[in-house]
Amino acid sequence: MSRMPRGDAGRSGSEGILLAPPFEGEDDRRSYICNWLASIGVPASSMRVEYPTAEGSIDLYLTNRRVVIEVKKGGRLEKGPYTEGTGSRGGESAFEQLERYLKAERARERLYLEDGTRDKNWIGVVTDCRVWYMWEWGSDPDAGTDGGRGLGDTAARINAWHGRTLDKGGIGRLARLLARGTVGKEWATADMSDMFRPLRSGLDRAYAKGRGLREVRVQRGLWLEQLRAGGNAPESDEDDLFVLHTMLILASRMISGQGDARRGFAGWVPDELVVEMRGVIDEYNWSQQTGDVLRALYRRYVPARHRLRYGEYYTPDWLAEIMCRTIIDDRFIREQIRSFQSGRAVQGVLDPACGSGTFLYHAVRRILESEPVKKSYLARPDAERLACLMVRGMDIHPVAVEMARANVRRLLPDAGDEDVMIYQGDSLLMPRPEATVLGAGGSDLPLTSPQGRHLVLPGWFLASDADLSRFVRSAVDDADMPEGLGSGLDGYDRGQLAESHERLRRIAREEGNGVWLWYILNHAGSMRLRGTIGRIVANPPWVTFDKIREARQKSEVKRMAKERGLWAGGSSTKFDLAALFVDRCAELYLGEGGASGWVLPQSALRGDTWSGLRGAVGGGMTAVWDVGNLAFQSHACVMFFGADAGRRALARRDGLAAPRDGDTWAEAERRTCWVEQRRAAPEERSAWADAAADMGGKRSPVRRGASMIPQCLVWARTVRIGRGGAEAYVETRESRWPPWSQIGSLRGRVPAHWVRDCISSADLAPFAAPTRTKCIVPVDGDGWDGARSKNRFWRMACDQYAAHRGAGQGTPKTLEDRINYNNGIFDQLGRGGHAVIYNKSGASLRACAIQGPDIVHDTLHYVRCANRREAAFLAGVLNSDAMQPAFRAARRNTRDFAEHIWRAVPVPRYDRRNRAHSRLADASGRAAAAAASALGGGMAPHAAARAARDALAAGGLAGRIDGLCREVLPGHAE
Repeated sequence: MSRMPRGDAGRSGSEGILLAPPFEGEDDRRSYICNWLASIGVPASSMRVEYPTAEGSIDLYLTNRRVVIEVKKGGRLEKGPYTEGTGSRGGESAFEQLERYLKAERARERLYLEDGTRDKNWIGVVTDCRVWYMWEWGSDPDAGTDGGRGLGDTAARINAWHGRTLDKGGIGRLARLLARGTVGKEWATADMSDMFRPLRSGLDRAYAKGRGLREVRVQRGLWLEQLRAGGNAPESDEDDLFVLHTMLILASRMISGQGDARRGFAGWVPDELVVEMRGVIDEYNWSQQTGDVLRALYRRYVPARHRLRYGEYYTPDWLAEIMCRTIIDDRFIREQIRSFQSGRAVQGVLDPACGSGTFLYHAVRRILESEPVKKSYLARPDAERLACLMVRGMDIHPVAVEMARANVRRLLPDAGDEDVMIYQGDSLLMPRPEATVLGAGGSDLPLTSPQGRHLVLPGWFLASDADLSRFVRSAVDDADMPEGLGSGLDGYDRGQLAESHERLRRIAREEGNGVWLWYILNHAGSMRLRGTIGRIVANPPWVTFDKIREARQKSEVKRMAKERGLWAGGSSTKFDLAALFVDRCAELYLGEGGASGWVLPQSALRGDTWSGLRGAVGGGMTAVWDVGNLAFQSHACVMFFGADAGRRALARRDGLAAPRDGDTWAEAERRTCWVEQRRAAPEERSAWADAAADMGGKRSPVRRGASMIPQCLVWARTVRIGRGGAEAYVETRESRWPPWSQIGSLRGRVPAHWVRDCISSADLAPFAAPTRTKCIVPVDGDGWDGARSKNRFWRMACDQYAAHRGAGQGTPKTLEDRINYNNGIFDQLGRGGHAVIYNKSGASLRACAIQGPDIVHDTLHYVRCANRREAAFLAGVLNSDAMQPAFRAARRNTRDFAEHIWRAVPVPRYDRRNRAHSRLADASGRAAAAAASALGGGMAPHAAARAARDALAAGGLAGRIDGLCREVLPGHAE
């Protein structure tokens, strides 16, 4: 919600609060109205600001009161609400804008409102917070009359509130009109995660009490086997993750209206907790809340380290919506409608890495709201059936699959669980010998048990879930193969099926039933999708090769990438699993004439490790959108194969905030604009890359900082200098990542001169580094302190490192080797002089000129400069907004600037005789002073960077520096 203005908003009661709004802007006046509504008892949870509809965003919607309010800035309604140009589209009036939004929402409400109430008409309001105009519509758009009042789909002017200017007597009547009774249940909000806290606590207590019971151990084993089968087995916190996954699956099933919420591994939950959870969920209307309502819940409760391990970057609703609208085109939908009506097979829209179902949700909406479906006059049940047949999803994680089902079924209230084709399985059909799949060759499904017994399910038998279920359940129950299975087959096929049944029966009897039913049904579902898909739209896992921890998976990824010509050669540690996803899924699932669209890291556009993909899929990339960091903190792009979507970039409009995750495309479009992609400047080597001789040395002046890890051994959380200043008492920070998280923090006494100021990327803002981090470095002068081996704290830190360090051949053997890796510490000691530091990775470059004995951390690079003027000049170039596109384009993999920028962008050395150089050094010096005065200690990194950039923009320095960079580097600065 927008910020709440001060002033009358703080008064208790409603009188006088709207009489004299002190603001002219539309957003501030809307906030004023929200304050007033809260003061008269309208809960904030029922106020939706910028609520998305199929026709655009409503300024303020009182969700279950049937009240729609459009707020205009001061003076906009001077000639009344029917005046052309007072609306949001061309010559549209404010009333026409209101009516357009209101009709869209009335039609949508009919589909999802469980209690079809007709006792409340709709009220539409247009106001500038001073003058109020109101109309009334009937509760049913199709009704000719409404209680004899003739409202139906016709607006009736409320004369008492048509051009009414508020006075003290009118405020009470306005309050009674808007704070009226509710219709149906209160809506779920976009983030309902807080309401699950007591439920999570109850599940923790129940599990602690029953974890020793046999049935609970069986359920936990079932859960763990599912994760192992998908390559998602946790490395730690197994019990905590088991309870969390149980809660998320129960919530997903209850939100989607499934009756048997406890099937599978959730069966251990006591009855009273199930009743409690269902009671809490049933208090809310989950259907009408737009977008992915489960994304926030997953983000809140699943630790970031688990999400990042699997490359999970949740796609914002607005990006998923515009991608679905683009790739699921009208022609494709019309073809599927014809097939559906004639009884032929319908081509699907697949998300092979569906997560919680954001793309699937928007694919269903795109189909149901499309012009071809509207013009086909399909009955609503038939339209929903078409959407069920078209939209298909797959994910390797069991929790994600349940969330995706819940999100899709919110749009398809009459669909049965069996109608929603979302499978848990490996979209890559990658062999996993440690689980159950042996291979994916041909159309058959070969399997192996944990103890090495083999069986093969023939491909022709995989078409029916019902037959498969009977086949597997009977084998698990140690019963004969059911009557009717295999009837009509020739002797060979019937014998093959009977042999497979007997083998599975023996495995279940001697090894336990495990997850055979789940595994076979889901992998059969994955195989049934082969060649049946017309469109793929997805955000695959962004996981580079060096981040894959499982040795067998790494080996298989490398083998498959090489076979497909995607491996770039060498070690290719930055090869991205997403590239394999794009190529493999297109081959497995797309039918003739199919097209796909993928959200990928921006390095896919230019990175060396992506070169094999760019020409591999369907004849090559046909369109690309550069979305920068509007969708994620990391820069991203959208690649299309076989679809005509243009080559362009999405940029934020000046003066407007970036779109939020839950925004519709209509709202995101208001905040952004499409620009033609600028032709990439040629890569040229910078003078700084060869500056070593000029600096009086043999090595490049561009160096990476020191590797000051692990934190729990060398990063100080608290430092207290003792009396006399010779000794310091230190306590280290705790590390978040295993195995170092097991250590906690260390405490002890060290010589005071060991405590050094260290600059990391968290301390850096554009032109300023307002904070420092304290680190413990046992040096004296230019080398190690000879007395360090006698210090108790340092011996303890070294022992902890030796006990927990990795066993890899390249892992430094001692703590001192670790923090001085590649001579990172000693290269900096005693150097002094002027330097510029910049962040190794991130969304944009940040740089700052420094001078002094600070140690630079390896999240930064530093460049030694000849003097203060040269450092100021270089900091100006690196911080310039006009230079950021060139620096981003120079990155070869993931988000790293590293030293790539010096090989691709010809940044010159400082020349005092060059007027542009001299002016840039002057402007950069003033920018450093302005940034330093704008920043205070303790600010979060992103907040500090934003505050510094705002200060420079407000003072005109940012524009001045950009203009000078265009003079210095005309071919690279934008």
